[in-house]
Amino acid sequence: MIGRRGACAVMAALLLAAAAPGGSRVGSAPKILDALVPAWVAGFGRTGPAMTIAVPPPYGPPQGKLDPALRTFLDGRRDFAFLTRDIAEADLAAFRRAHHGEPVIVPLAGGAWHRFGYVDPVVVIVNAANPLRALSFRQLDALLSETRWRGGAAPADWGDLAVSGWRGKAIHVVGGDGWSGEESARALTVRRRVLSVDGQVGRWRMVPGSGGEDEVVARVAADPQAIGFTGLGHFSTGVRTVAIGDGGKPVAPTRAAIASGAYPLARTVDLVMARDAHGCLDPAVARFAAWLVGPAGQAVIREQAVFLPLNTRQLHDARVTLRAPCRP
Repeated sequence: MIGRRGACAVMAALLLAAAAPGGSRVGSAPKILDALVPAWVAGFGRTGPAMTIAVPPPYGPPQGKLDPALRTFLDGRRDFAFLTRDIAEADLAAFRRAHHGEPVIVPLAGGAWHRFGYVDPVVVIVNAANPLRALSFRQLDALLSETRWRGGAAPADWGDLAVSGWRGKAIHVVGGDGWSGEESARALTVRRRVLSVDGQVGRWRMVPGSGGEDEVVARVAADPQAIGFTGLGHFSTGVRTVAIGDGGKPVAPTRAAIASGAYPLARTVDLVMARDAHGCLDPAVARFAAWLVGPAGQAVIREQAVFLPLNTRQLHDARVTLRAPCRP
């Protein structure tokens, strides 16, 4: 039996061992990162740390039910995961069950500006003949949700959205048939950022017969009174994007606005990590994450020219998260 001093020494040794960056750490990644992630792993390997980072193929879809590798992370059998969408509700529930807490999510790159399926920003679109130029989050919430947590009244027609000369013309929301099942990445972004407020989770207003997400652009292009949302990379002739505002001046989804973070429905490529029983991040994974948001990791993004590097605010927030103390 050891005394108090001996117990303290053993505990100190255990903490030092836990903090040591040696060994290997294994993660998962989605298919669209099959060029970026290997370049990141190789670049980090050249820094010579006494540990190995591995993200072995195959890379799958960014949902646990579709990708066995991601599922092993959610279940606690891998050390980290790259994600190219907001973590799905089912995946979040699986993570909480296994890790008994919330995931730590650090942005690593901005989405592609207008390459569909590559974390491109979510945009609201109307027919090219529609005079609407801008919408607030309050108006979008009132249009798309049944909960309307932002306090807006459900618009009866285009006149209620201040479209001059369109009083009495019905609003045709398209894409709603896809919201009742497993939510798409774009739908989840809208629900969490626009429909949900202060922990109150918004519910979609169901619109039967409105088609699925893959039909949004075609339906809006064919109907002057239609409105929907999609990825900017899916933009086509016959439709226009609408500027979006979250309590301030509406912002159009230009490349500059997306790169700077000014556009409120831009998305990111993220690293997802778990805290241990003491509320701490694995020091080895945190070191890898710090490299990814450092100059060398961001340089890889610029070299590949698919995704956007993080802007100044995103870099600051990511580094603050990684430097944060352990949490109980």
